[in-house]
Amino acid sequence: MKLRWTRRALADLSRACDRIAEDKPALAEAFAAAVFDKVERLREFPLLGRTGAFEDTRELIVHKNHLVTYRVRADEVQVLQVWHLARNQPRGGR
Repeated sequence: MKLRWTRRALADLSRACDRIAEDKPALAEAFAAAVFDKVERLREFPLLGRTGAFEDTRELIVHKNHLVTYRVRADEVQVLQVWHLARNQPRGGR
């Protein structure tokens, strides 16, 4: 199955890494690698996450306080956003 990150999701991940890097630069790189690793599993198991807050979306916990919102379309998993559970609310699946 194909895996496609939206620009918004990549920007969300970049912002999260920037926040982490302010205090712990080495941890930011490890965080990004862990997120990419967990999301990569969706290629083989696209329904791995739970049903999302918005129609046709799913959510996968990728780190202790971070969640990825995604949707499955035909032969593609579309990563829609990355968000911190304590700081952000999902912005919708579209």
